[in-house]
This record gives sequence, structure tokens and C-alpha cells, in this order.
Amino acid sequence: MVDSRSDYLTACWQEKVREAASQKITCRVFTAFNTNVDVVVHINNDNLKRILERNPALKEKKLEEDFSRQADIIDTPEAFITMLLGAMQKGKSLYALTNCNGFLTWLEESFSEAKEILGGQAGIVANQISSLDAQAVVYSRLLSPKQAALFRDDVLAPKIENNQLILEPVKKVSRATDQCKINWIFEYAKGITIKFGDLTITTPRANRVILATRPKDAIMSFSDEMMSYLPQLGKQIDLAFMAGYHYISENNPDGRNYQEFIDKAIEEINALREENPNLAFHYEYVPMKARNLEAKTLALIGDAVESFGINENEIKLVLDDFNFIEERKALEASERAYTLYKAALPIFRKMNLKRLHVHNLGYYVVIIAKSYHVSPERCLEACLYASCVNALKAKYGGYVLADKLKEAGNYPLSSIGFKQLKGIKEELNLTDDFLSTGIYEGDDHYLLVVPAHVIANPVSTVGMGDTISSTSFALEYSEKR
Repeated sequence: MVDSRSDYLTACWQEKVREAASQKITCRVFTAFNTNVDVVVHINNDNLKRILERNPALKEKKLEEDFSRQADIIDTPEAFITMLLGAMQKGKSLYALTNCNGFLTWLEESFSEAKEILGGQAGIVANQISSLDAQAVVYSRLLSPKQAALFRDDVLAPKIENNQLILEPVKKVSRATDQCKINWIFEYAKGITIKFGDLTITTPRANRVILATRPKDAIMSFSDEMMSYLPQLGKQIDLAFMAGYHYISENNPDGRNYQEFIDKAIEEINALREENPNLAFHYEYVPMKARNLEAKTLALIGDAVESFGINENEIKLVLDDFNFIEERKALEASERAYTLYKAALPIFRKMNLKRLHVHNLGYYVVIIAKSYHVSPERCLEACLYASCVNALKAKYGGYVLADKLKEAGNYPLSSIGFKQLKGIKEELNLTDDFLSTGIYEGDDHYLLVVPAHVIANPVSTVGMGDTISSTSFALEYSEKR
């Protein structure tokens, strides 16, 4: 009977996956603000050995105990190696900033095999949405020809011409005088054993470390020239994927202080909605360097948007921001669907959200308000659609094309996801029906626990969270096939 029930559940969810894979994004998606060139390196023993040979004085440092600390400045080879090996030991993703030209030169000399691809949440999402045969519009304050060349030909960008706002292919909107923002991405595979001097590490999962540069003119807001045209832009889009607010600081590159910058950010969102009140916004989390400003920023931006995306590691930082101590302790002690749900719910309420999407390896935890206009069943289908897109991205790399999605409809969901379904069913004392629906009705919200795909030895992990969040959100606002 146990095997029969298990087989039934597997078949039930596989049918949901096939149905999800047949769907299509039909809404018009706008993305802003951060686009950059990603310089991608796959970490292995060969390039680490080469670093040690070229830098014999560089010895392994004591690894940091708190690997959730993600907003540091990394400007020396020693700090970089410590962060990289620490992340690999825990299998976690880490994000840091770098602003030292000497260190950047060292990176270029140390990793000559690196490859350049389009990066930045706004850029990645625009290309992926376009690859799925949907309309994508991107806005970035910096748009150099080198940057624009990495976009798909049919990605559009706003341009002001003869006092009118028009949408043109992004490659025609680029400006030769603009700087180019470059981020270094260090990817590592699951189950590889790395040796660095006397230190030996075996990675528990695949992940990546990001070192981001920040040119002075890479400002995460609209130009003054664009402000009066935002209502027109809002009329031409259905949803907006916003990213880049994590760069806000006490004193910003354009001379504005924190309050001036955040006030303008809210003004921009309201202006985009002025002639399109149904325009929906999603904000994808990245840790702020200015940690003391993050709680206020999240509360203000959260109040202005519908949806928020975050992963299982990042959510601990937000729990710290809002001083949700017990939830942080419980999640740290045992990361599972139940503790992620209990961690996400107070954040969901604190930020006054309609939707909160936590993506983790093998499953997603999603909370939607009962007032959310999309049904929980459609939200769950959208999550499975996103999992199909992400599975193909992991397997083949690059951007997933719409005509490949049918293949992912036959991929089995992970055993991790089914284990989490069964676990949270017991902890919430739910009926067996939950195992086949993944939907629980709370007092003011619905909880969705969605099994997802896990691809062994993924070709790439860059942009996976952005891909999951954006494609699921976009499908929710698309007509059901």
C-alpha cells in the first residue's frame, strides 16, 4: 500500500509538471535596474593549484564560521580565497563587492580561462523571458555597446525620441560613452574534492560566489529625463521585475542621501502604475552592503510591491533585519519546509506582501495572501513551470527556449521535494489530500509547498533564483492555455 500510494503521488505530480510545461508566458515583462557583464569561472583543482603556485605566500586562512555574511568588501587575494573556500565547504552562495583595480587585475591574470556572459538580475531575466517567446523590456542607467551586445535581438529598451517614449531593440539604444559594470562569478560543482595547501574540502552541493564591481554611474534608478515618461512606460507593460535596491547607501553616487533615494524609488513605482493600476511588481532579494538600512528598505519597498523572492540562505539575513530571533534559531537548527514557512510568514506580514517565494534546492515554499487575485492552484502551476525552465537551464546552460519546455515535462521531481511535502503535512497535522495538492489554507494566506527538479551536476547555477522567481511570477499573469 505504501508503494502504491507513493506511485500515485508521483504520477499525480508528474501530470501537473506536464501540464505546467505546456503553458506559455503571454504578459509583457519589464526588468530594471542592474545589468552587467558576468565573468564566469568554474573552480577546480587546476586553477586553485595555479593560484598557489603563482602566489606561494598565499596560504589558507581560518574559515569564517558565519557563511551567511554576504555583503563584505573583498579587495585582496587572501580575503577572496577565505570567502571562496568557506562557501565551498558549506555549499552556499555568497555575494560580495570589490572596488580595487589591483585586485581585479590579479583576478584577470589568475583566471585567464574566464568567459563573459550577460549578468545582473535585470539582464538575465530579460534574456530568459525573451527566450521563452515573451516580450521583454529592460532598463539600465548604464548601457554600453559591450553590455548591449549580450542581449537577445528582440529584447527592447525605452528610448526618448522627439519628446516621445518608444521601445526599440536594446542594441540600438546603447551608448558608447557609458561605463560597463563587470561581476566575477565563481561556480563550483557538487561532490568535488578541492585541495588548497594543507586544506581539503568536498563540496556538499553546487553553488557560486559572486564578486561585484560598482561603477560610479551604475545608479539603480531612472534618470531624471525618464521620470515624466514612466506613466507611458507603465501602460506598455504588465509586470515589472525590480532589482538593484541592495545598492542603496547612506550617500549614493548621484549625491542623494538614503531618504532621498528611497523616496524616489517609491515615486518611480507609483509613476509606473499611474496609467496602469494593475501593473504588478516583484522584488528579488540581494543582501545590502549597508546592513543597517536593509530592514527599512525592505519594509518600504515591500509595501510598494506585490511579490518578493529569496532563497533559503538569504532569508536568515532578513530574519536578522526584522529581529525575528526565534524563527532564525529554528531555521538554523533544522532547515526544512516547516521552518522556512514559519520564517517566511512573519516576513510576509512585516513587508505587507501579496506573495513571497522562497526557492530552495528541490522545493519551493510560497505564501500568497487570500486577497491575491491569482488562485493558489495557478500559483502552484506557475512554480512547476519555473522549475521546468530552471531544470533545462541547469542541464544545458544558457537561456531556455520555449520549444524545449516539453522535454522538462517528463523530468521527475526531486525526492527532496516529496520528503518535504510529507514532513510538513505531519508537522501541520494536515490530511492526505495535501500530499497531492501542496496547498494549505491558513487564516489570512495560502501556503504552497512545491516539489521541484534537481539536476545532477548542473552546467550553470548563475541566475537560477532570478529565473525561478521571474518565470513563475510572469506565468501567473499570463492566460492559461
